[in-house]
Amino acid sequence: MATKATTPISLRQIHGLVGGELVGPPQATVISLAGFESAGPNDLTFVTGDRMLKQGGPTAAGALLVHRRMPEIANPHIVVANPALAFAQVARTFFCPVSPPRGIDVAVVRGIDTQIGHDVSIWPGVTLGDRVIIGARVTLYPGVFIGNETTIGDDTLLYPNVVVREGCTIGARVIVHSGTVIGSDGFGYVQDQGHHYKIPQLGGVTIEDDVELGANVTIDRATLGQTVIQQGTKIDNLVQIAHNVTIGANSILVAQVGIAGSTLVGHHVMIGGQAGLADHIVIGDQVMIAARAGVNRSLEPNQIVSGAPVMPHEVWVKAQAVIPRLPELRQTIRTLEERMKKLEASQGVRGKKRGKGGKSRAET
Repeated sequence: MATKATTPISLRQIHGLVGGELVGPPQATVISLAGFESAGPNDLTFVTGDRMLKQGGPTAAGALLVHRRMPEIANPHIVVANPALAFAQVARTFFCPVSPPRGIDVAVVRGIDTQIGHDVSIWPGVTLGDRVIIGARVTLYPGVFIGNETTIGDDTLLYPNVVVREGCTIGARVIVHSGTVIGSDGFGYVQDQGHHYKIPQLGGVTIEDDVELGANVTIDRATLGQTVIQQGTKIDNLVQIAHNVTIGANSILVAQVGIAGSTLVGHHVMIGGQAGLADHIVIGDQVMIAARAGVNRSLEPNQIVSGAPVMPHEVWVKAQAVIPRLPELRQTIRTLEERMKKLEASQGVRGKKRGKGGKSRAET
């Protein structure tokens, strides 16, 4: 992969790929990709909103992908509904060349009854267990281990040193980054007389199509049944998913999220970095959980939550606004307490001055 193409790319080619409205000469070309602020005459960049233009000022970019027609700039541009998506499409099409399949290296260790599809790239140092099924156009980099009776779907890519334990299923077009472990034992023990006895983890892991797992992700196998990551979900680096968890489709889990056992997460859920979810809870669809949140209870769908313990986001924002004022509020409370004591003392003195029957000396 590179940010520079081997040959110039015309705006006509880009427009043919992303559609939209082309403003400028279709024969104009770019040869590289760049961020908005650093883009030069040979670069393609993108703009997601007018704020970028106001903050960045004039751009020298050779061409732009933009969200509206821009008569205020002379640069050629293509107007599309989602410039960031169009930029990703251009990058994938013109800047991510597909290498020809390498085949199966002679140094690969293969168990019995393995089935391997066509046009694969299986590098040296890969180990395949017994009765493993590998789909077409799969790439396994050095150090990958695939356990017995595991299935890998078509067009899936496993980077170096990925471990997939026995009895797991990985779908099509899945990307797994280095150091990730799929199917490690769930953290299951039973206590008896001060000792911890391991509960055999007899289930598996199912990763559905179009999932991407970052580096050093750990997904535990189920005690019984399956730990499931549903279609289209994207998981960042250093995420821990415990046994029998289900993550719904098209969810996003950011780095260092930890999810305890048997928790069910709905579809299109977004979980911010370092958030922790307790075991045996249910997170509704389309919930947004802020970074570092501590989720100790189930959450209804379609809400935004923050804090530890978790609370509605708007409540958490108000609470955070109060925290810097706590020393001042504490002093205010102490001052009010002193005033109350003085007022009560004053009232007590006045009461003693009254005679029998409740009349003051002046009234008698």
